[in-house]
Amino acid sequence: MQEIIDRRPTIMKGNACPFYNLFHDIIYCATCGKSMQVHYEKVGRTGKNRFTGKEWEPIDKAYYICQTYNRLGKNACTSHKIEARDLYNLVLKDIQDLAAMALKDADVFYQRLSSRMERRYMTDASEMQRECERLEARNQEIDSMFMSLYTGKAKGILTEQRFLKLTATLEQEHEANRKRLQELMLVMRRADEQESDVRTFVQEIRKYATIQELDEAVLNRLISKILVGEVRKVDGQKCQEVKIVYNFVGEIPEVTG
Repeated sequence: MQEIIDRRPTIMKGNACPFYNLFHDIIYCATCGKSMQVHYEKVGRTGKNRFTGKEWEPIDKAYYICQTYNRLGKNACTSHKIEARDLYNLVLKDIQDLAAMALKDADVFYQRLSSRMERRYMTDASEMQRECERLEARNQEIDSMFMSLYTGKAKGILTEQRFLKLTATLEQEHEANRKRLQELMLVMRRADEQESDVRTFVQEIRKYATIQELDEAVLNRLISKILVGEVRKVDGQKCQEVKIVYNFVGEIPEVTG
């Protein structure tokens, strides 16, 4: 966790834009998985927004595009372009909304968040439990079969060659089952730890109920990564999916529902 908190963004180099790249190392293309690179574009000779008359800030001149697209072109991936200001506002609002819910009623927020995670794991957990029971039962059968084989060998019913061939096959299956059981136990143990992770996240997010600006400390403490989807047209309107993956709890889709 300390490595995440200590991660620092970089100031964009190679041009005159002094944009402080807050999202360095946490923003990725949702299609190819490569990091999104920040770029700078001129927005007019006056340096002002022609609609509001306000001076453009450095963030208003910056945008992110997919690294793969930037290096290899449209045949490798699409740009997934997103304006830095739009991303900033989106992330800030998401943190504000979550923090407000957590501050209003931490227990209710915890239950909503936890129940969504439980539903996500519930089917897998029941299937994993059934698989564990099946593997354990099968290994007990194999243990009994070993005893029968040893008895058969002792009585001369099985030859040495036949005995070795059968036991080798059973040993391989027994070992494969044991390894699979270990894997399943680790996954289920991680699911059991989710309660602690959710409570930690609720405590963390509550600290930002009055947040008005983002900085690298906030982003690195709360967010694991941001996935930016491709720009698409739906009913003639441009749409773009942005997924925020939080530390401890992952993505939180429609938590207010």
